[in-house]
Amino acid sequence: MRRTAIKVLAAILLLAAMTAAGAYVYLRRSLPVVNGAIQVSGISAPVDIVRDADDIPHIFGATKADALFGLGYAHAQDRLWQMEFQRRIGNGRLCEIFGDATLAEDRFLRTVGFGRAAQSAWERLPSDARAEVNAYVAGVNAFIATHHGSELPPEFSVLRFEPEPWTGEDVIVWVKMMAWDLSANYTFELLRHDLDARVGPARAGELLPPYPDNGLTIVRGTPTVVGRDFSPANSVPSGVTRNVAPDSWSAAFAAGLGRPDSLVRDFLLRSRTEALGSNNWVVDGTLTASGKPLLANDPHLATKMPSLWYLAHVTAGDFDVIGATLPGAPAVAIGRNRYIAWGETNVAADVEDLYREHLTADGQAAAFRGVDEPIRTIKETIKVKGAAPVDVDVRITRHGPLVSDAINANTAASKTEPKAPIREALAFRWTALDDDDTTVVAFLKLNDAKNWREFTDAMKAFVVPSQNFVYADTDGHIGYYAPGHIPIRQNGTGGAPADGWTGDAEWTGWIPFDELPHAYDPPAHFIVTANNRPMPASYGHFIALEYPNPYRAQRITDLLTERIASGRRLTPEDFHAIQGDTMSLHARELLPMLLTHVRPAAAIDRDAFDEVRRWNYDARGSSAAPAIFNAWFLHLARDIVGDELGEYALESYRGRFSFVTRFVENLLNGSGNAAWCDNVATPQHETCDDEVTAALHDGVASLAKQLGNSVSTWRWDAVHRAVFPHQGLDTVPVLHTLLSRSMPNGGDYSTVNVGPVDVDNLYQQISIPGYRQIVDLSPANDSRFIEAGGQSGHFLSPHYDDYLKDWQTVNYRRMRMTRAEAEKGAIGALRLMPRP
Repeated sequence: MRRTAIKVLAAILLLAAMTAAGAYVYLRRSLPVVNGAIQVSGISAPVDIVRDADDIPHIFGATKADALFGLGYAHAQDRLWQMEFQRRIGNGRLCEIFGDATLAEDRFLRTVGFGRAAQSAWERLPSDARAEVNAYVAGVNAFIATHHGSELPPEFSVLRFEPEPWTGEDVIVWVKMMAWDLSANYTFELLRHDLDARVGPARAGELLPPYPDNGLTIVRGTPTVVGRDFSPANSVPSGVTRNVAPDSWSAAFAAGLGRPDSLVRDFLLRSRTEALGSNNWVVDGTLTASGKPLLANDPHLATKMPSLWYLAHVTAGDFDVIGATLPGAPAVAIGRNRYIAWGETNVAADVEDLYREHLTADGQAAAFRGVDEPIRTIKETIKVKGAAPVDVDVRITRHGPLVSDAINANTAASKTEPKAPIREALAFRWTALDDDDTTVVAFLKLNDAKNWREFTDAMKAFVVPSQNFVYADTDGHIGYYAPGHIPIRQNGTGGAPADGWTGDAEWTGWIPFDELPHAYDPPAHFIVTANNRPMPASYGHFIALEYPNPYRAQRITDLLTERIASGRRLTPEDFHAIQGDTMSLHARELLPMLLTHVRPAAAIDRDAFDEVRRWNYDARGSSAAPAIFNAWFLHLARDIVGDELGEYALESYRGRFSFVTRFVENLLNGSGNAAWCDNVATPQHETCDDEVTAALHDGVASLAKQLGNSVSTWRWDAVHRAVFPHQGLDTVPVLHTLLSRSMPNGGDYSTVNVGPVDVDNLYQQISIPGYRQIVDLSPANDSRFIEAGGQSGHFLSPHYDDYLKDWQTVNYRRMRMTRAEAEKGAIGALRLMPRP
């Protein structure tokens, strides 16, 4: 009997091993071919794709169109699943492969109309831009046409479908989704509504202190435009009434966007954590060792596997550009060519507004200035794998689609009880939904630009999302521009949902291009942007209300000026050190105030208190102090205002780190209303000292659960990990281990090497500097870059995650710009040959 059992077990193990080996062999068939020659249709001459020693493709074409074809082919080789998943998000076609599990997401996506907007923009693009996009699309399709079944990335085999041919609209729709990710202010309107409803407008204003008038700005000096008052007190148009319903609009939107564990839901709602940001700076040659400008950039966006970014070099004659590309788009988004370099950070311009609508009884018209205007209705049909199609009637007013229709339909279909109440009609206005969007034209022209004039000409085509572009050229000039369509409103700032029927909150145009923030060869000889306010408070146009505290911008400025004051000439190594800096100005500003208001009682709280009291504010991963400070800070909002705000409003508020910091500082320096510190749910009277002490206790307790009770052994990076979920399949337990990654990390939301935490998954980092570049415009070209993850989207490739460790330790790959450099140690050389 025992022998039989052993034989059966051995047979089972052998079968499992054979199955695993067979699966491994099958899955390896989809790794890309990187050597040899392949015949393709759509090019005029051979295109070479040389993968250098770091697996970065260098694409050599006889013409720009051929080179863009090669980029499309390389993108498809390495990132086809990512591209497919992204275009399905943009077009609201997830249900076709995931079934009804993503119906809520598709309904919302179709209602907003990213796909419709992409089609309109595509139809209006200039012919030359369409031709370049089509050349790229042809490269993608050349790969798709010759790869089927096991030759496609593993995700296609798991989900059992093959991709359709790529289109120009697919390119535009992902540009729209990137704009969505960086145009987050509608969530602020929902928050403002919820705070007003809970505590009234005056007290809500106390919770949302504005960016300080003397806060560091990108452009300094006297502005040239004089306009209206854009203070927060004037953030709502005259005549607008507030809905004071006790339930949360933020919670309703969250509940109406799919399963809590859905990656797509998080993308649609965006994290409620202040996280999306970026750093860039540029210095001219008077300050550098080489005598030529240096430019740095590290955009901060959501974590994912594979990386959002893909490093590439595309060249054809005088066209020669290298940097970070977005798989699915035919341009280098951030990088350099032979003449200029550029980098971007988010302006966070307020380009989204919500409008409450008065509808007629039949729901077919909306009131506007005393007239019932007919509503346009578009029928969208969602195909659902394994189920009947679902029809969606999208209603659109003069202000945009009624997103409340999607939220209400999703709420009604949800199995969650009790169900949220029906939302009133709420329309969504956004610049990216306008028919004319030439943002892709701006990037195509930017890649070709040779000087400031051509650079600014490219910026004129930029629509959304408004970005802070820094610029440098080989002639020694530096500059800055914040292009994009930023609305001018008839009244107010769009800081809260407006009454659409009054006409008081209409958009009347865009800030003129010449009046947008910009600078050229400034007297300081350097420019720094890190999502801080672009212009002084007296600037006459409204841009936004939600600027984060300028910690990162201030730290970069301080480090540059320290080096300049010492007489040192700046080098790429100086920029390297700045990008890796983890000094927390947030802690340096706030912690001394907290320490004077805390009375720790428990022994472990006293140990934690002693640890942070000795801290030098460096939020490196190996230290206990940043863990304690961040845990303490993350509990302040709950302990001080949780009783007044309630669960749902607090959920939306506590991740707004800059607003929370300003609010707490006002309380502790005596300029705020100390009544906030009294817990209305208890009979005794609590002081601010009580609540600060309670927050320390709660934060320490949360750390002790994960790290034990010995504070001296704690490390920040033991709880603070950057998590990289696979796009689409992270929530499948058996696939999570294979496809997703995580990495211990330091930093906090205020450090240059940024490390914000997700308040919904405490201490996890879900926003990172996913791409870093340092560009040296001297002939030596000591330029470098890296993205977080790896170049390949295939989990069996050695290049799936081979950049992660170097990303974490702030190391780079060389930005090679000659064929000889690319071919030295190259791991692949593939030639695309024109098909006869």
